[in-house]
Amino acid sequence: MGAYFDDKDLTHFGDLKEHAPELWEMFEKYYGAAFQPGLLTKREKVLIGFAVSQASQCPYCIDSYTQQALEQGLTMKHLGEAMHAAASLRAGIALAHALPAHNIDKKVSM
Repeated sequence: MGAYFDDKDLTHFGDLKEHAPELWEMFEKYYGAAFQPGLLTKREKVLIGFAVSQASQCPYCIDSYTQQALEQGLTMKHLGEAMHAAASLRAGIALAHALPAHNIDKKVSM
């Protein structure tokens, strides 16, 4: 079996439109609008996209947003900080999900 994620597949992302064209067009409008500069610059939004793609562990998104970030003038040092911010947040979320076990232990230990 080949690789589950093939980097050549990313160029075919738009092909998914054929399965639900009306919904795809709505997605494209929403996605495009979300990344237009507003209070945040395009560069800031691309960095957010990179961090979310890291936290979501999507290799296609990581590929796309790494390229976009570099095109926006960000460096691997910027991306390294973003990776650690995303990773630390995921670690904190994992730890926070230990609170139910902590609470059960308190009840059982009483």
